[in-house]
Amino acid sequence: MASGSTNRLRAFGGPGEELLLLLNDHRVMTTDQLARATGTPDRTVLYRLDQLRADGLISYDRPGRHSGSSPHHWWLRPAGARLITGTAPADGRRPSAMFSAHAATISEAWLALREHGPAVGLTMTGWATDRAGWQQWDGRTSAWGGTTTKRLTPDAVYEAVLADGRPTAAFIEIDLASMTQTQLKAKLDRYRAYARDEAWRGRFPHCPPLLLFTTTAHRAVTFTRNTARHLGEDPTSGHYRRLADDFDLIDAHGRLVVAATGLVRDPTRAATAHVWTLTDPEAAEVTLTALLTERATAAAAAAPAYHRRQAEADRRRLHDTLRHLRSYPRRLEPLLSPAAVDLVRYLLDTNHDPNDAFTPRLGTTAILTTLADWWRRYPRSRDDTAALNATLTQLHHRAWSHQVRHLAHLVAGAGDRPAWYRASAYLAQPRLLTPAEHHHLAEARSRDEVQAHVWRYWRPPEHRNTAAPPSYPRWREQQIGEQWKHLSWWQRQRTDPADLAAAFDNEHLTACARCRLTLPTTDTVDCPGCQHTHRLPHDQRHTLTTLADLITPLLDKAVDDS
Repeated sequence: MASGSTNRLRAFGGPGEELLLLLNDHRVMTTDQLARATGTPDRTVLYRLDQLRADGLISYDRPGRHSGSSPHHWWLRPAGARLITGTAPADGRRPSAMFSAHAATISEAWLALREHGPAVGLTMTGWATDRAGWQQWDGRTSAWGGTTTKRLTPDAVYEAVLADGRPTAAFIEIDLASMTQTQLKAKLDRYRAYARDEAWRGRFPHCPPLLLFTTTAHRAVTFTRNTARHLGEDPTSGHYRRLADDFDLIDAHGRLVVAATGLVRDPTRAATAHVWTLTDPEAAEVTLTALLTERATAAAAAAPAYHRRQAEADRRRLHDTLRHLRSYPRRLEPLLSPAAVDLVRYLLDTNHDPNDAFTPRLGTTAILTTLADWWRRYPRSRDDTAALNATLTQLHHRAWSHQVRHLAHLVAGAGDRPAWYRASAYLAQPRLLTPAEHHHLAEARSRDEVQAHVWRYWRPPEHRNTAAPPSYPRWREQQIGEQWKHLSWWQRQRTDPADLAAAFDNEHLTACARCRLTLPTTDTVDCPGCQHTHRLPHDQRHTLTTLADLITPLLDKAVDDS
């Protein structure tokens, strides 16, 4: 049955609840520690503790002896733990003398740092003991790959801000001369793994240094010297070694710093005096403030290096993703519209010339970054895909309109050029002209130049090996002259030489079905003007649509791309 004081705790809280919370956080505390933590006289605190003990919420012991002046060491009973947390992690059994002494020493370190830290520029912002301070992460098992769950179990995690507002943190280990050097080495190995795997990233402002509170200066020096040999540190480098480049900055920020003091019985001096021994045997003892200030300084110096390293990693990841999409663009087709895929192909082309007037100004870097982020995201939501598809389709029409308008500008200024027919046909599909396709359009050859090129390499059938063969008009005149000589007088009266010339042209000439360029029937390769493969009879060339008429419907569909 619940007592009256228990009911009051449940309803209103108060000083009794504060004591229970402190014991829940610190496991074991003495009467004096509870009085200092609450700012209450010892007699008042002892009276309240006796009430809580009478209610079966807490209990106490005097480790090592049960009489005399040994302080009371208080801990929670299951009922007290259940009242505070809703569970009962405490089993109610009397803790061992070693456990009580160890936990009370951790509590004393907490009080010393909390009470005396602000005077030396260390304002406590966090303190976690036992499981609350344990660190768990997935770390590599070997250089050949593989990960496993690892755990670091410091006695306490100390977090604070310096006088200038910079955050800092440290791991606290308490040694009451009960740990051998072998045990300390095994503990150090776990800290090394924690630092090597950068498990502190995202949790602490820097790799927290390991601070060992032990019983004597001799044990502190022995531990730091063994640590230096175990870490393989160069004694000449010093604690404040010179930083050279980004690698050094990041390495200094993430390296494990170890310091020890023999003042576990006097944590107040440990918090304020020059009593911390470092792993460099040539370094003088330093204060806790100087040690943590150096760590915060290393963190500030490394910040730009991390930004540069992250930017380079992002650049490489973006490059790899875009290279994959450039090699396998068909993988986008089931997810995006044809227009969106066409735009992606265009943007991924490596032959872009920003000075080419056909190149649209779209903010390519931002578009490709968004595309790469979407492609790497898995699973991809339907809404994200739809939004990206709509954006890319809109940008495709804008880029297409830009190319249409510039082609129309060329046509209006320079008339009819065969290469422009090909560009017009591609835009009518509709698809964007690739950089290779539109790079030389402004300097495309005129119709007369292309036609002259056709006749330059043409040879009459009977003059294929002649050094100076006749031109087509000259050859045609010769052939028609021969035909005319074989006509009778009556046939000559009824035959127009122009008709003979037209029939001769229809027999020996053809026309490109796209650009109307005149080509000999013996020429079976693609049209040299527009690379089209189809031909029309020579007398049907006037039925083809002119370039201006091809451009007009495209302009009607174009939008303002400014």
